[in-house]
Amino acid sequence: MNISTELIELTTKLMLAHERSEIIKIAASLNEIIAKIILLEEADSPAREIHQKEEKTSDLKFTEQEISKMSSTFKKAFIANGLAAHVTKRPSGKTKTCYTIRYRRNGYNIVASASDLKVAKDKFLEMTTPENIKKYYNPIGLKAKKDILENVFEEFYRYKEGLIERKLIAPKTLKSYRTVFYSIPDEFRKKAIKDVRTSDIDDYIRSLDKARAKEDARSIFSMLFKYAIASGIVTHNPVSLVPFVRAERETRDSLSKEEISTFLEAIKDPKYDRIRQGAYLMYFFGLRPCEIDEDPRREGNYLIARNRKRKKGKVEYKKIPIPKQANVLIDWDKPLTFQLSDKPRERLMAKLVEGKTAYNLRHTFSSICQEKVKQEVVEVWIGDSSERLIGKVYTHYSDEFMLSQMDLVEFPLN
Repeated sequence: MNISTELIELTTKLMLAHERSEIIKIAASLNEIIAKIILLEEADSPAREIHQKEEKTSDLKFTEQEISKMSSTFKKAFIANGLAAHVTKRPSGKTKTCYTIRYRRNGYNIVASASDLKVAKDKFLEMTTPENIKKYYNPIGLKAKKDILENVFEEFYRYKEGLIERKLIAPKTLKSYRTVFYSIPDEFRKKAIKDVRTSDIDDYIRSLDKARAKEDARSIFSMLFKYAIASGIVTHNPVSLVPFVRAERETRDSLSKEEISTFLEAIKDPKYDRIRQGAYLMYFFGLRPCEIDEDPRREGNYLIARNRKRKKGKVEYKKIPIPKQANVLIDWDKPLTFQLSDKPRERLMAKLVEGKTAYNLRHTFSSICQEKVKQEVVEVWIGDSSERLIGKVYTHYSDEFMLSQMDLVEFPLN
């Protein structure tokens, strides 16, 4: 049976139906047929690429067969709402799509997301089973009917967690969002998001002492309200009128000749065994601490390392000529990584370059190289300004030329 015939038959049945349950069942089937027609039209439309980039929201109907395994208590509320939940279709990357199904009524707060609509529906239905539904029910009276700021943040956080697997956000970055949000006073976090005013946000930000804390707070509010608008929770963004003031970043100098000598002598101490390889990679190749992971490897006369400062999960590798002096100190048979987690490694590095940070080694690399090599080449090595340089500079230089440029550089060894 084709879609047109099925649509005609269901329309006729709806006109003849008398029982409420029968009408609901036919209406749900009609909704699915209409959805199929819309999707087919989109697929045939020459403007399909434009539509894929647009976010769409609508009601999603479920059939009585689909809801058969729902908790009986929730099922009654769901049927009374017309067997419908809110669905948002938004682009994910250049070609993919993300579907988010949401139901917020009667104290229930259920959200399910997936790149396939059927998978999202299956997740949603699994959440409504008798053994799971209690996790999504908050019986606190009228307050449960409101979207409080904290609940919206948790939903936003779950959405962002799904981006980790696609490498669109770093776990460390996501963790910082939670730290910043939960430093907000409890009474503010428990406020209904629709009741939050520009003055509330501005007063809170101005109450903070540190400039970086002010910047982080505004950023988290901005992301949260953009998510809430995209999800249909609110229609306005009170953060838009709060001025953004970027905190001044600490200037990192390169090490002096005396400090380089002290660093190279100190790192021989056995207590630095677990960070020695990583420290050398920063000194001889200008790698960022986050780039010293499982990816760096030697290929002939070059070090290959992932550039971790590319946005939206873009995968890009740096190919850096190996300085002759690096072969004297780096043990290429050992892993090219730090053998400690972030915090212990940061503490040990602080002792190694007393009064400085690990990033000062990266700046030292850049400064030493620029004494002999022009800045554009050095920026390619350290992985800065990819969009500006890779097309205009790196592709014009051969590997042999890059190696000859590195041969000009002299890194102190004592």
